[in-house]
Amino acid sequence: MKQNNTELKIYKAIFYMLLIAILIVVGMIIYKYGSSQINERESQEVVQAFSNIDFSNIEEKSENEIQLEFKGYKVIGIVKIPKIDIEYPILEIGNIDPESAKAPMKISIIKYWGENVNDYGNLSIAGHNNKNGTMFGKTKKLQIGDIVELTDLKGETIQYSIYDIFVTDPNDVSILLPKEEKVREVTLITCTNGNKQRYILKAKEI
Repeated sequence: MKQNNTELKIYKAIFYMLLIAILIVVGMIIYKYGSSQINERESQEVVQAFSNIDFSNIEEKSENEIQLEFKGYKVIGIVKIPKIDIEYPILEIGNIDPESAKAPMKISIIKYWGENVNDYGNLSIAGHNNKNGTMFGKTKKLQIGDIVELTDLKGETIQYSIYDIFVTDPNDVSILLPKEEKVREVTLITCTNGNKQRYILKAKEI
């Protein structure tokens, strides 16, 4: 009888431990999902604020006068990809080492390397490959010929057509170089295969 009581106590302890573990996991999932949804809403508010800027007398202003920030990072433009229904602020983060990029990449798309938005040359922008489809999580649905739109600090929107899609090593710096001189290009960078490789989409002005 005593042995049965001991076994019962052990089973109860195991049950409660499992229950606590399940509750912790569920709580973490809810927190992560909730945080993601809040960030998505806030990023769309920034996109809306950008679209409300009066660019009519932009000639009288410098780009530095157009101050719009998102959680402490300067917004230098907007990236929109109609086919996969995403639109995000592009953040200027200065230093592009992996540690410096971690925080801003959690909230939006970042300028990774290159020229200013819509300048001649190659602008490389990076975003997380989120499983819930946010950021660049749906870029694998894109194909050659699909459109990427960039809006700059002058209020000008330029369309770019995807001409190349490939996977490469994280240390491949050739992706940062423009294919042609005096051509506007944009390179979309995200991760794949557990962050072991980079999924690259290159597009040029139509």
